[in-house]
Amino acid sequence: MTTPPTRGEKRREGKRYRRTTAIMAACAALLVGAGAVGIWWAQRDEPAMNVDVDAYVPPSEIMPSPQNPSPPTSESTTKTKPAETSTSTKSATQGNVVQGAPDGNPTRVQVTSGGRSIVDASLQATKLDSENVLAPPFGTAGWYAEPGWPKPGFQGASILVGHINHGSNPDVFWNLPRVDLGDVVTVTYSSGEQVTFEITRSEPATKDGVPRDDSIWDYDNPEPVLRLITCDPQTSFSNGHYDGNWVVWAKRLSA
Repeated sequence: MTTPPTRGEKRREGKRYRRTTAIMAACAALLVGAGAVGIWWAQRDEPAMNVDVDAYVPPSEIMPSPQNPSPPTSESTTKTKPAETSTSTKSATQGNVVQGAPDGNPTRVQVTSGGRSIVDASLQATKLDSENVLAPPFGTAGWYAEPGWPKPGFQGASILVGHINHGSNPDVFWNLPRVDLGDVVTVTYSSGEQVTFEITRSEPATKDGVPRDDSIWDYDNPEPVLRLITCDPQTSFSNGHYDGNWVVWAKRLSA
C-alpha cells in the first residue's frame, strides 16, 4: 500500500484510496485487517487498565511522551461551551482566533465540556510509516499530514487522531467520548493563531463502518470541518486493542 494520492488525481479514485489508507487512523484491528504488522492504540501483553473506563481523568494527569516533555495543563484550556442560540459564541479569554486560514502548523488541540478540560494535548504532523500505519507517539495527538489532506481550519475535513490508552494508562484522547454537542474544539498553531470548531456529532462506530463513512474521510468538503478519532473504551478489549472506535465531528466556528 502506498501513500494517498493528491487532490489533483481523479476524485473517485482519490477518495476511495484515501479512505483505504486513512483507516490506519482507526485502531489496531484495522491495522491487522489491512495486513500491517504492529499495534497502535494499545500494545499487546500489557496489563489491564488500572482506571475504570467510566472515570474522567484530567489531561494534566496524563503523562506526556518523551518527544513532548511538557505535560498539558487543564488551566491552559479556557474555552467554554457556546450558547445554544449562537454557533459563533466563544470565550473572551481565548487567544487569537482567526477567520481565515491560519499560518504555521497545528501544535495543540483543546476541548472543554461542562467547564472542565476534556482534551489538552500537543499535536504533531503524522504520516503513514513504512508499514502504512498512522501512529502518533503516545502522549501526543497527530494531525493527518499526508498530501491532499487539509490542516484544521482549511477547506475540507481535517483528521486528528490520538490514543485512548497506553497499556494500562489513559492517553490523550481518553476523555474524548465524554464530549457533548456544542462543545468547542480549539486548535492552536505555531503562529499563535487559533481556529475553533463546534462539535456537531459524537458517537461510537464499528471498525467496519469507519473506513466506509464518507462523512469522516470527506477531504474535499467545501467547508473547513474537523474529525477526531480514537478507540471506544466501552467496547471489548481483545488481542491488544479495543474492538470499536469513537468518532467526533465538528464544524468551524466564525471568529
